[in-house]
Amino acid sequence: MPFILYTDAQMTMEAVSPYQLNFNGAGKNDFQLFFGSPHPNETLKPKTDQQIMLVPASRLKKWEPNRVYSFGNIVEPVVSNGYMYQCLDNAQTGNNEPAWGRERGSKCSSGSTIFINLGEKFQPANVQLSLTQAGLETAGAGGALELGTQLQGGRAIPIFIRVTNPSNSVRSDRSDPCISIMLNATITETTA
Repeated sequence: MPFILYTDAQMTMEAVSPYQLNFNGAGKNDFQLFFGSPHPNETLKPKTDQQIMLVPASRLKKWEPNRVYSFGNIVEPVVSNGYMYQCLDNAQTGNNEPAWGRERGSKCSSGSTIFINLGEKFQPANVQLSLTQAGLETAGAGGALELGTQLQGGRAIPIFIRVTNPSNSVRSDRSDPCISIMLNATITETTA
């Protein structure tokens, strides 16, 4: 089993991947997950980097022409304008990109697909990672969390996460998560 994020230190419950963001306005959401493998015979090493790292990353997809989108899919314009848009139906886009409105709640369409502006898009810089709760105060926004040059399975590493909503708008990516925490390129070795 690979090294992943868990909700418990015993590593019995996988964390929902990716974590979905839901805010009722500006503020911070702190929570804790645990990184590791429950199997003590597994060792994790970086593939090309000097360190094993967890990195906040954008999952927001660019709009595509002639594509069937499902209700709830979230996209951004081909040339980002800082906003995210949710598909309101199950339909196919046309050849031309919508005229993306910048006002939250505004609607636009392409082909038979209608999109609504959900507000400012979530950014990797909205996420801070630390090995301690106190460390979140000084953790770099969107920065990688270094975990060492080698990790042995059977022991969970507490990971403290802070997600900040800098916008006063109600924002959610519940239907199609826009941010995730990625593991850099690694190799898992298993001993018998």
